[in-house]
Amino acid sequence: MFNLLSVILAFSFGCASFAQSNTESTSVQTPELIFERAIQSIGGRKSLNKITSFQLHGVMRLPDGKPAVEIDLATKKGGKVLGVLTYLGVGQSRFGSDGSTAWEQTLNGQNEATWDIISDQALSTKVRQTNWLEWFTTLPTTLHTTTLLGEEVFDGENCWKIRINPDDSNTEIAFFSMATHHPRGRRTTERTNAGDITLDVYFRSWEHVGKLLLFHEIVFSQGKDNEVIFKIDRIVLDTAKNSLFELPEQITALKEEEEE
Repeated sequence: MFNLLSVILAFSFGCASFAQSNTESTSVQTPELIFERAIQSIGGRKSLNKITSFQLHGVMRLPDGKPAVEIDLATKKGGKVLGVLTYLGVGQSRFGSDGSTAWEQTLNGQNEATWDIISDQALSTKVRQTNWLEWFTTLPTTLHTTTLLGEEVFDGENCWKIRINPDDSNTEIAFFSMATHHPRGRRTTERTNAGDITLDVYFRSWEHVGKLLLFHEIVFSQGKDNEVIFKIDRIVLDTAKNSLFELPEQITALKEEEEE
């Protein structure tokens, strides 16, 4: 039952829509155009750029419906981050930054908390893996490695599919609705000694948050009977206070040790 959750954590750790004909030729499509229309379909780059802070809360449930991980994430302009993952019945892990120092708190083999200062790149990866909106909105930065592969029915909808990365060992494909332009999810395939592992991620339950139209349900699927669902029950924009992102005393102590 926890196998799919393990795969997810391994892979992981981000206005009105415009109608479009499903008969558009692949020859007139480009990844750049598809990305641009997708951004516009959820509210537009201008509305996204106005966001000063972003907070979400949700619960990840196993295929049997039991809650497994509670997720709280807050980000704010200036590189401020706080993420809290509560593994129900086990403990918590955290990561964050006050805008200058990135850090994480994990659980060791005895479920004891350990604290470390990490790189900005490592923190960015953690945020993108938790905040699927950020993953999606930063896709245009990958244009130099993208390839339009054509069309495919994904989560029951006709979609354009775009290969994101050029790495032959790990494949990432993003899917975009041909009808609404919305991002519909992604597929990742990783080659392992035990064979290829493929994970589909579906974006569902679209709801308005201010001027934006955002998905509130993320389904991680390895088949119809093997799905983990992350249901976001709260998204709040532009209200996070700076005090939320202050460094934990354990990280402050680590910084002082490094400076000695």
